[in-house]
Amino acid sequence: FSMDNPMMLALAKPVPSVEIAPSVLMPMLSFGITMQHSLFLALGGRGLDTAFDYGDKYQAELGRAVATSGLPRSAVFVTTKVPCCASSFVKDDVYSNHCHARRSPEETAADVAHDLSVLGMPFVDLLLMHWPCDSTADTVATWRVLERLALDGRARAIGVSNFNASAIESLLPHVKVRPAVNQCGFSVAGHSGIRYRNQTWG
Repeated sequence: FSMDNPMMLALAKPVPSVEIAPSVLMPMLSFGITMQHSLFLALGGRGLDTAFDYGDKYQAELGRAVATSGLPRSAVFVTTKVPCCASSFVKDDVYSNHCHARRSPEETAADVAHDLSVLGMPFVDLLLMHWPCDSTADTVATWRVLERLALDGRARAIGVSNFNASAIESLLPHVKVRPAVNQCGFSVAGHSGIRYRNQTWG
């Protein structure tokens, strides 16, 4: 890292936040799969992103970065993600070798408990379903787990990740708590065809 990096220069200014749920402010800039979370916090960043499928090494490093930062926990916004299985979305994904068979709601809850244990945190600010399951029924069952964990105080807000428009539209009629966000990855020339539609489901 160097101050020649545009991301580092951006941290010289306060990062704006957006309210994604009542009293839950999410920074517009978060730092993802890396072993440099401490540096990001030292440079003024406050949003950190990880996932069950990134592995314990990355999650543990993130937890240590927060714990040793000298910042109050309320000053850092932590996002983690858990898989929805079975899912063809991850057939070529190097992170997920376990998502080719259906996982029960109990296993999803255990994934979240594992994340929190490795992070060393009683809760996260945002808990996401990392991708949709192949079936709407399994996606809904996984979402029900996230709703329950939010009610239990394990997550301040819940949402989805890598959902296209049809996946969101299939899920919404069955939810009690609407997804706060849909975290999607985009890169220059990295997507063939239109997978997402710019639409508000609020």
